[in-house]
Amino acid sequence: MPARVVVARELAETFRALGHECRIRIVEELAHGDHGELDVHSLVEILEVPQPTVSQHLSVLRHAKLVKQRRAGRSVHYSLTNRGLASWLLQALRFLDTRSQDAEELSRAVEDVRRVWS
Repeated sequence: MPARVVVARELAETFRALGHECRIRIVEELAHGDHGELDVHSLVEILEVPQPTVSQHLSVLRHAKLVKQRRAGRSVHYSLTNRGLASWLLQALRFLDTRSQDAEELSRAVEDVRRVWS
């Protein structure tokens, strides 16, 4: 199988794993959390999403090898397997900038997020 096919398939899997707004938010929160990791309870509070929903999204990210987990007593702490993923998403904001030239609200939102994520 040609290398281009293998790489394209892996990138498609990564994009699928990131293909939900909650999972993108999880990645960004993990990138900026204390010591680069957060437990499920903290993610539930930050995202304001029910615990089963957060756990399902973490499962998708874990399956795609984008996050890893560490047990600490009864808690499970999650972190990014590659902190560069958050930088990659930050760079993707440039794409939104070019798409949003006519959408003033989206443009303001992109700037707000860029300040928070940077």
